Amino acid sequence: MSLARARLGEKVKDYRHGNFSDTPFEDQNPLGFIFLDLGISSAHFDYFERGFSFRFDQKLDMRMDVTRGISAAKVLAVSEEQELARIFFEYGEEKLSRRIAREIVARRKINPIETTSQLSEICEKIYPPKYKAKGHAQRHPATRVFQALRIYVNGELTALEAALAALPQQLCLGGRLAIITFHSLEDRLVKRAFRNLSQIEQNDPLARSNFLPGDFQQIEPGGIAPTDAEIAENPRARSARLRILERVR
Repeated sequence: MSLARARLGEKVKDYRHGNFSDTPFEDQNPLGFIFLDLGISSAHFDYFERGFSFRFDQKLDMRMDVTRGISAAKVLAVSEEQELARIFFEYGEEKLSRRIAREIVARRKINPIETTSQLSEICEKIYPPKYKAKGHAQRHPATRVFQALRIYVNGELTALEAALAALPQQLCLGGRLAIITFHSLEDRLVKRAFRNLSQIEQNDPLARSNFLPGDFQQIEPGGIAPTDAEIAENPRARSARLRILERVR
């Protein structure tokens, strides 16, 4: 929040520290515009030494709010092998989740896994040489595991689901909810929620359609992707997808 204050200053009068699921501005209904920028900010990668990136050798914390939850290092230390594999597969879509989990459990019996370099080295070891060959893959072997741990530690998907259930109801007529997602897990949740709010399923066998218009409509239902120029200016935007929901009733 201190970074937001430094950047926006007096342009914003009311700053509140909270999670999306906390709906921190619930007392200000109705709202004309709500914007969620999901995932992790560049500041977390570049400035905060919490182990979000394997580019730097740092302690494995990964909490966006250090006053909540447990660190990534703690998760690696206490979770069963099966649970670690589930985390890596469910939140990172990591195909080698079981092998990586097995190696982590074996390694932690010797020394605790507490730094980004330790975890990154394990992932690199597990991946076959052909994957790491130049030109074979742009993604680092540790990318999905780091993503999965970060999502799990911060409860990101649970928070997003809670926000998607509450925030549309805070909009005034004509108000819009805009959400930028950065990976498929987030985008699926937003896409499904927006679709369900914009069309209501009905079971009338005589109806021409199985759906009735809801109280909301989607703006650009397929979502809005960044342009080539935007990606050139900010390469981290390449996976972004903007979805917008408007209250019409």
